[in-house]
Amino acid sequence: MFDRSPTPILSTVPRSGTWFLRYSISFLCHLDRGGRIEDRLTGRVFGPDSGPAFDFEHFRGGPLFRVRGTLPVDNLFVGHTVCPGFGALGCNLDWWAQGKFHVPGYDYFHEGTNFRYTPVDLAPQRYTPLRVSAVERAARRGRGGRIALVYRNPIDQAASYYRYCQEHRDPAYSMVDGRPLAGVPFRDYLFKFGLPSYARQFISFQEMAARHPAHVKLMPYERLVVHPVEAVAALLDHFAGNRRDWPRLADAVWLARRDHMKAIESALGRSLDSTRHDGGSHIRRDPTRAEGRGDLQLRREALAMLESLGVQTALIEWPATAVPAVASAA
Repeated sequence: MFDRSPTPILSTVPRSGTWFLRYSISFLCHLDRGGRIEDRLTGRVFGPDSGPAFDFEHFRGGPLFRVRGTLPVDNLFVGHTVCPGFGALGCNLDWWAQGKFHVPGYDYFHEGTNFRYTPVDLAPQRYTPLRVSAVERAARRGRGGRIALVYRNPIDQAASYYRYCQEHRDPAYSMVDGRPLAGVPFRDYLFKFGLPSYARQFISFQEMAARHPAHVKLMPYERLVVHPVEAVAALLDHFAGNRRDWPRLADAVWLARRDHMKAIESALGRSLDSTRHDGGSHIRRDPTRAEGRGDLQLRREALAMLESLGVQTALIEWPATAVPAVASAA
């Protein structure tokens, strides 16, 4: 049996707060259900002492998360994908139709996954069926579950993903054109691989938001960093269809801060995304030190390339000098 309620889509450009969103929303759902979460750095317990503990060992990161009780739907998608409903529009763009992403994982709904067994967290069952064709049809008409994209400025996104892919254990990520990505200069990676993939994903949401502005929401990652509680609340309001109070959200966001996530990884003995073991982490230690940050000429060239592909670069926001630690877990 396929899903009966519309599934909202919360997509991110890779390295734009994906795991922060997965954990903060999952923590919120767990607390809303009477669950208990202990802060591994302070020892403070959130939720009733008698409530069930959050099951970190079996938390796989979705991409579907059971949110019934917090949101008025069964499941929420949190991951990377091209905007549902965009397919026919993409065929009208030669560069989009003829191109591809430089690594797998940018487009979950169109990469040949067996959606009868879609992994779901926070649910009694480990898998649930998902009818992607129905999601696509509804999205084309501006119906079904609401959609949002969280996107980072292209320089910092590329710099973070550049390092992430270099250290990835899967050669599909760590190798490009038959050679290690570690040997490719950042500028070459940015213009040949990073920006084309960024534009390919971003423009699908840009065009669908222009057609269905009430249905598709765009949010810069930089807002998530500076005002995480307010930004996550705005996303949840969008998916709920109206503004609401989220009394446990501040606690959930606090528990999803970077230092706490790293403490959880240390206890698990692996990174949250399971790409590293023996205490390794996929979370960048210092997000303020990124390749290309502060290089205004590189920024101008990158924006010019994105504009040539049709990206509305006025939608991109740039970070303040100081970056808080709360929402920096990618």
